[in-house]
Amino acid sequence: MVTISCSCGSASTTRTNPLRGLPLADRVDLVRAAYSVHAGFLTLDVDASWHPSADEPREDCVVLLDMDALDATEGLDEPDARSLRNLLEIAHVRGRLLPQPVEVGTARFRVAPADEFDGTVTYLVLDGATTLLEQTGPLDRGVLDELVRLYRAFGTAALVQVDGLAPRLGLRTAMDGVLRARTPSVA
Repeated sequence: MVTISCSCGSASTTRTNPLRGLPLADRVDLVRAAYSVHAGFLTLDVDASWHPSADEPREDCVVLLDMDALDATEGLDEPDARSLRNLLEIAHVRGRLLPQPVEVGTARFRVAPADEFDGTVTYLVLDGATTLLEQTGPLDRGVLDELVRLYRAFGTAALVQVDGLAPRLGLRTAMDGVLRARTPSVA
């Protein structure tokens, strides 16, 4: 099942698969040019003809089509399907590669495409079932590494503090402020 969503809020599902019948090479090109790819899911930026039928598309509508690896590989033989599934594990948003997830003890740090229509990402830090940090913003490749360093230096409390400050200050400014507050100043 393919899910279609629009920036205007309209959404629907369809059994029509835009990749059905396409050879592997064409599918690979679509995956590489996709709006986002993450953990076996593919989001394509499509034209207004795909707009959910409940509403008429506006000029500023951004229509995205989401599918999983089963739909993306439909009709391919097993070697080609495996190749495409492997490609669907290389996470990117609008052609920009996302950093690889990092684990430090029980904490898992990752970056995933956000549920927005503007190419933003969500920075997420989990410790078991507890969310320490979840912030959405523009992709900044150094942020994930800085979050890991902050955690290693100051632990869980620092990330929770960043998560609380980030909605008001922005993620990078919140990280800088927490780092300054926890580091002895040199006078």
